Amino acid sequence: MTLLLTADDVRRAADLPGVLRALDTAHRAEYTGAAAITERVNLCFASGWLRLMAAALPEFGVVGYKEFHFVGSEVRFQINLFDIDSGVPLACLDANYLTVLRTATTAALAAVRLVPQASAVGIIGSGHEARMQAAVVGQLLAVNRMSIYSPRAERRELLACDLAGELGIPVRAVDSGAAAVREVDLIMVATNTAGAGPAFFADWISATTAHISSTGSTMPAERELDAAVWAYPDLIVVDRMQALEESGDARAAADARTLDSGKVITLAELCGRRVDEPPRRTLYKSVGSPLQDIAVAAYAYRKAAELGLGRRIEDVVSVKSSVPVPIGRPA
Repeated sequence: MTLLLTADDVRRAADLPGVLRALDTAHRAEYTGAAAITERVNLCFASGWLRLMAAALPEFGVVGYKEFHFVGSEVRFQINLFDIDSGVPLACLDANYLTVLRTATTAALAAVRLVPQASAVGIIGSGHEARMQAAVVGQLLAVNRMSIYSPRAERRELLACDLAGELGIPVRAVDSGAAAVREVDLIMVATNTAGAGPAFFADWISATTAHISSTGSTMPAERELDAAVWAYPDLIVVDRMQALEESGDARAAADARTLDSGKVITLAELCGRRVDEPPRRTLYKSVGSPLQDIAVAAYAYRKAAELGLGRRIEDVVSVKSSVPVPIGRPA
């Protein structure tokens, strides 16, 4: 029987501590070679695009894939999980909320390891990604104040009000990006920048800036960070090295010669090896990874099953016969 999980089921099952542990465990497995991950496949067509990615995580007992596609003005996300030993279908999950949570928690995982002392946070963006990242970081770090900027005043003011109530700390909506990141040690940039150009600039960086997190610009044509920003960090952490080819930010930095590839490590390396004293200035650039999606989906599936969430259906995938089909007979 396959378990169908809606976005609401995933929201109820995927608690933050469990998701954080799942992501840390998965990246450690990647570091030791105990996980198999594909490169992402991007298919563009006249009315939109489709992206496919897959991962096998023996430690979680699953193999699976995620697909999401943009057609017209709508994006849909889906993950399918299978038992890694039998191949039996386990679950089909709506991956909309899961993707937002995965992005935020992975960014927070990097921040916890690189700037555990961070107390002041500047947020650029006011959409679902920015909201989730601010909420997650606010719960995992000892943050005592936040400031938020996005171009639309009503959106940044609403988000500031919501976060102040949720986190119980002062959260200010400000009228410029430079003001949002002034005198903070952690900067989180989470914007929808398709075709709009950079949303964060190098001259906004100050002496107090310890870590910059950027989760937009996941396609070559998109930009979130000014190319000069990449000259700032002593260490750059990426989901996978493929991010340097997929992100328009990384490509622009390479063209501008502000990206030093010798400074770049993966998140798996950050989680898997001991870092006695993190560098003073760091940058995390995320485009997402199938490892992250499948790890969070596996955790949500197990937790949902424990809680009795979702709906069981008969398997719709038949097993191909191992007996060869003679040529000329329909398969």
